Amino acid sequence: METKNKNNFIKGAAILTAAGMAARVMGFGYRVILTRIIGAEGMGLYQMAYPIYTILLVVSRSGIPVALAKLIADRIASNKKKEAYKIFIVARRMSLVVGMLVSIIMALSAKPLINILNLDPRAYYAVLAISPAILVVSIMASLRGFFQGLQDMVPTAVSQVSEQFIRMITMILLVIFLAPYGLEYAAAGASFGAVTGALGGLLILFFIYYKRRDNIFDFLARGDDIQNLKSMSIVRRITALGVPITLGALVMPLMSLVDLIFVPNRLQTAGFLITEATELYGMFSAVAMPLVNFPTIITVSLSASLVPSIAEAFAKNKMELIKYRVQTSLRMAVLFALPASTGLYLLALPITDIIFSEPGAAVPLRFVAWGVFFIALQQTTTGILNGIGKTSIPARNLLIGALINAFINYTLTAIPVFGIRGAALGTTTGFALAAFLNIYYVKKESHFVFELKTMILKPIAAVLAMSVFIKFAYYYGLKLLNYYRIQYAYQINTFSVIIMAVFVYFAALLLLKEIKYRDLVLIPLVGRKLAEFLKKINMLN
Repeated sequence: METKNKNNFIKGAAILTAAGMAARVMGFGYRVILTRIIGAEGMGLYQMAYPIYTILLVVSRSGIPVALAKLIADRIASNKKKEAYKIFIVARRMSLVVGMLVSIIMALSAKPLINILNLDPRAYYAVLAISPAILVVSIMASLRGFFQGLQDMVPTAVSQVSEQFIRMITMILLVIFLAPYGLEYAAAGASFGAVTGALGGLLILFFIYYKRRDNIFDFLARGDDIQNLKSMSIVRRITALGVPITLGALVMPLMSLVDLIFVPNRLQTAGFLITEATELYGMFSAVAMPLVNFPTIITVSLSASLVPSIAEAFAKNKMELIKYRVQTSLRMAVLFALPASTGLYLLALPITDIIFSEPGAAVPLRFVAWGVFFIALQQTTTGILNGIGKTSIPARNLLIGALINAFINYTLTAIPVFGIRGAALGTTTGFALAAFLNIYYVKKESHFVFELKTMILKPIAAVLAMSVFIKFAYYYGLKLLNYYRIQYAYQINTFSVIIMAVFVYFAALLLLKEIKYRDLVLIPLVGRKLAEFLKKINMLN
């Protein structure tokens, strides 16, 4: 197998990562602005709509696009384009019907849900405002699943960036306009950004699809008949694959819902007032968790790219290719996630203070920072298992992790000495358990060889070198800048240390011979030139 073909899934992941990074930066941008306008309490109201929204959104759209990506990849690999087209048409109709029903259910049940979950009544408007997004996102997800099944990640990437940009602009404008009328209306305006953003992303995907459709499915121009393919058999196949995926995807928003139910209430049990509990919940869910989720965009992209690439190799019974892709994806997950966890732990206070002006969020962030590593492993291994058709295994493992999270969350958050730290510990522990269970089954199903030196020891050594640098550079850098009375010394020092720490980690990996030529050439624009330069000075194999 040629290296080019072997690394197609990494290239797809690189495209999605670039788009995801742009989207996450914009996401951080609007969260910073919103937090500064409406504070942690307003963000707490905004976040209260999201667990309900994401649970219903998962029911509406999670299983179909992943199942679609696998089925399309299978059919294209077997040169069955007519079946691939029919599968897409059926999946799109399913997304429309299910999305419409769930969107209506959310709008009608907004007030009862707020009462049942004992949430702040002011969150009603945010829940109502975001409900139409479910229909739009469901249709958009089917189109993304189609293109991912073709292993073409560009349409998904373009739609992601466009969706987030439109969402950001809408949210900021509506919050500024509605803030004088009350926090509940400002939170609703922020929630409505999901609707306008999804509409923008959907229109772009439709444009790309209809522009490329006849080239992808050349038989349409010839008027070939595809009616002999039964829709109900396709529905059953999508359902068989999609239901376990949906159940697995439901676990994460259910974990958020558990946090939403337990954290404010158990904090009140620990002695906090309802406004204090809402503020602490906002620090955890709207500040700490977005910081944790930011680095995982790389493994989210890896997971999305892995499903069709593993499915393609599985359809062709190429076990060596499967082993290579499993090994490569897990190695990438460790290399990116481990330093991200370490950096968030060591610099929790300045990061939360400078970015969100909420230094109190450093307390939960220090405890949940290690969740980055375990979330990355869980997401990557889920993509692998979904690609080989074992969709029920990651769902079951994540459910086990969620139950552990709920237990720890409920017990520790009500103890004053733990408080909000209990919620952070529960999240980290839950994902750690799910990740280790997934790794066990990946090894069992794909028979990949776990290389301790490459996948654990070398990254840990590089992270230790980076950690020592951060501790010394942050302390002495701030001391030096303050000595010379440099304006914004705190901010300059923090971001300088972060940037330099990345280079220290990269240099340590180079010295340990862990960075390969094939890794660098996949970096867009500068990768090949950098790889050639380092090879010329004998820094690369």
